[in-house]
Amino acid sequence: MSVEQIQPARASPLPDGFLPPNCGFAAQDWPVLARQWFPVARIDEVTAQPRPVSLLDLRLAIYRMPDGIRIGRDMCPHRGLPLSTGRIDGDQLVCAYHGLRFGSDGQCRKVPEKLALKPAACFRLAMFPVVERHGLVWTCLIPQGEPRIPEILSEVDASDPGEIASEIASAIQLHLEDWMSLEEFDFSHAAATTDSNHDISLRVLALNEYRRLFDAMGLATFASALPASTA
Repeated sequence: MSVEQIQPARASPLPDGFLPPNCGFAAQDWPVLARQWFPVARIDEVTAQPRPVSLLDLRLAIYRMPDGIRIGRDMCPHRGLPLSTGRIDGDQLVCAYHGLRFGSDGQCRKVPEKLALKPAACFRLAMFPVVERHGLVWTCLIPQGEPRIPEILSEVDASDPGEIASEIASAIQLHLEDWMSLEEFDFSHAAATTDSNHDISLRVLALNEYRRLFDAMGLATFASALPASTA
């Protein structure tokens, strides 16, 4: 198990009261969720090519530097271009728009059009903590104290998937109709078919058995209205 904490998890890079643009979460819920740790990528999928990820409606850029994985807000503080379109040059992230360079800590190191200018300390990327654990990259948008990452994942035996059972408070017809409505497959799952123009009429082969089952379970409301078997 590898654990790497790249940025201290005690200070949030986001201002108080922050909400992502076009946030789909309630204003009172987002900061509560943002204090939790979430996996955003597999460790072996992160390369030196920045790529975008989204966490709680906030766009992030994840990339691998020579000294480890970094996660920052996917927005250049200069003109707002997604930094996931940029590139890594040595130990710096280079914006694809004006070539601004940012160090591993998010601090702007160079502004090419003004080489004599020393960027202010506040001119930096919003960087988030990174922990590598269970083969995943974890981060937190509003870190507080030590990372709270479930350890149970390390005990899961992936070779034995087991079973998951749950109860759903809804009418059984809604679920049965989805499973039994085969004529929808050519359209709602068109990407998995080769021809949606063939005859899709169905032949009921065992309807009587279904009717007896529904009667026994007291669920014959819609089954009793079906036509007799044509088998």
